[in-house]
Amino acid sequence: MSEAVLDVAALDASASAVEAEIPALDAMPDAETPVVPAVESDSAADNNKTETTAEKPADTAKALTDAVAAFTPKAIVEKLSEIKKTDPALATRLHQEVKNSLEARKFLHDTGAKDFAEAKTLLSKPDEATEQFRQSIEAIDEKLYRGDLNELSNNILEDITAELGDAAPARLSELSEALLEKITEADPAGATRIQRAQFLAASETSGLIKSLNSLHSLLAEGKVAECQNVLKSIGKFFSEELKANDEIAKTRTEAKAAAERETTVTVTKLRAESEASVDQKMNVILGGFLSPFLKNALKGTSRPELESLASQIKVEAKSALGKNAAYVAEFSQLYKEMKTPAQKDKLMQKFEQALKKEDFGKKLVERVCKERFPEKFKSPAPKSTAPTSTQVTIGGKSQTVFQLAKRPTNLVRSDVEVAGRLYTSKDLELLQTAKGIGLVTNKSGKGHSFVQWKR
Repeated sequence: MSEAVLDVAALDASASAVEAEIPALDAMPDAETPVVPAVESDSAADNNKTETTAEKPADTAKALTDAVAAFTPKAIVEKLSEIKKTDPALATRLHQEVKNSLEARKFLHDTGAKDFAEAKTLLSKPDEATEQFRQSIEAIDEKLYRGDLNELSNNILEDITAELGDAAPARLSELSEALLEKITEADPAGATRIQRAQFLAASETSGLIKSLNSLHSLLAEGKVAECQNVLKSIGKFFSEELKANDEIAKTRTEAKAAAERETTVTVTKLRAESEASVDQKMNVILGGFLSPFLKNALKGTSRPELESLASQIKVEAKSALGKNAAYVAEFSQLYKEMKTPAQKDKLMQKFEQALKKEDFGKKLVERVCKERFPEKFKSPAPKSTAPTSTQVTIGGKSQTVFQLAKRPTNLVRSDVEVAGRLYTSKDLELLQTAKGIGLVTNKSGKGHSFVQWKR
């Protein structure tokens, strides 16, 4: 239908909740034909024109869309009534769209969402919105399975016809046969009643009942030859029908077999592609985690050693994922159900998420690297820092004195000459007592240095 399309997704959920009910289409009054006063025409051409103030169905449908957006119940009913008078089929379709739109608007309001994308996010959380959605679905199911069967069947017919066009009749035929098979499994007696009703209807439309009545009359009149002709005609009819039915069954069987073969080929191809993609994805993701180590701690490592390391990382990653029961169950189910490229993409997304979840791949790569090359990951010894120094006047001369955290154990206690001056053991003792300064021999064994300590 091109006359009007109700933009359900654009409905403003911030508007007040829908409380009023739009009455059933049958309960709506027909729009009154406007009374147009007679006017004097200036020409014969004007006399041939018929004046009317009624809107065209398309214009009225546009006005109806605007009314739904603003939700004015009276205006909606008026517009539907006008359309009902000029185009009942369009009115029926629009009436259902109005109901759907207002239901959608009420749902958005109830969930507190601005649009359906936000509603989807809200419904992914186990909260009150989820419960409301569940109840909404149950209400829809109630209408679907326990409502007006005539309306339900009409909706199915309209949807399939609109979707498939010229291919709809064949699809409807397949649908009816598939539905009858399911009914036969669930309710054999009910299926039998349906089949008998179909047989009687087909007998009537095909002329079989008429032929049987004619046969009965001919038998009563003793016209054997005519009876034989009627029986031959009936036999020919059944023979042709059985042959046609066999051809249809054969065609469907062949089509089904071809579809199954095509599905098998597709599945085989998708599985091969997914296995290659898994390996490639693992190389890319785990290789990304390994790259920093190759540039730093493992820099200069030989090619064979790195190839062996990469192989071990992949083996351990697959082993670790294989021990995750929840992941294995979900991944296996996706792999088993995979029949389309979209399903393969979903499978790969799940695999990528598993490698990155909680830094799984990053931690695994770091652990394996450190286990294989522990010597390359040893913490370097802290660099020794030269002690700070200060200038202190000792014996009337400025001397460089190095500051230490604690008293050294190798203090010089005997007479020693420093920079041309002799320091006796008594001088050194007084220096230590008065200023906390002592003398130590340099590490080279040559010369001495003054030091001062805090404790």
